[in-house]
Amino acid sequence: MQYDKRHIELGKRFLSNENVNLDYDVDVNEYTDGTKGRDEHLRFDIHVGERIWTDGTSIWATGNRDEEDYAKKTKGAVKGVICEGLSLCATRYNDDDNENDWSGGLEGNCYYDGSGKDGTWNDGTDEDTGVLINRWTGADSDGLIYTDDGFTANLDRYLRDKCDLADELRAYLDYSYSEQGMQQAGVVNFDVDMDGDFWLHCAKELGILTDAQ
Repeated sequence: MQYDKRHIELGKRFLSNENVNLDYDVDVNEYTDGTKGRDEHLRFDIHVGERIWTDGTSIWATGNRDEEDYAKKTKGAVKGVICEGLSLCATRYNDDDNENDWSGGLEGNCYYDGSGKDGTWNDGTDEDTGVLINRWTGADSDGLIYTDDGFTANLDRYLRDKCDLADELRAYLDYSYSEQGMQQAGVVNFDVDMDGDFWLHCAKELGILTDAQ
């Protein structure tokens, strides 16, 4: 993906933000046939520590699972969800010097307080069925945050206003709800879209991660 000096300066500003931490590591693999592979891992850990509001649009809100008539679904919980942090990761698998694209897959997670205390989100007492997004949420809970448009919009606003993630940089670091998302208590799962090469370039210009190859 093409980027210019302006993008790099914006990227460096984001990496310099006190709420943002970037980790990079490499695993070198040697296979039984004598070939070698090199897996690169890039991880953003972003501190939130604030309430991120939902707007009640999640299809997984309590009362919205009536398969006979979705048109009559109820509005979900509108709450300020106390979020601890956001983790966004991607990996590039390189075999015999054949470089592949960075893959985020299901490697995004936002960690939140699901206890229901102090007006925050209530995950309820039901147990995880282990069926990806089809985690039933009973009448004693607020449902799933998954698919709530307001939550991601307000999380985006936090990243822009409190972490210096400029809108132009979303081409190099983005996340979204996934149909394959593995929702669980206290965690909202995302797909991650990341251009690791861009962030490694910015990090090296800043003098961090100097061993990045």
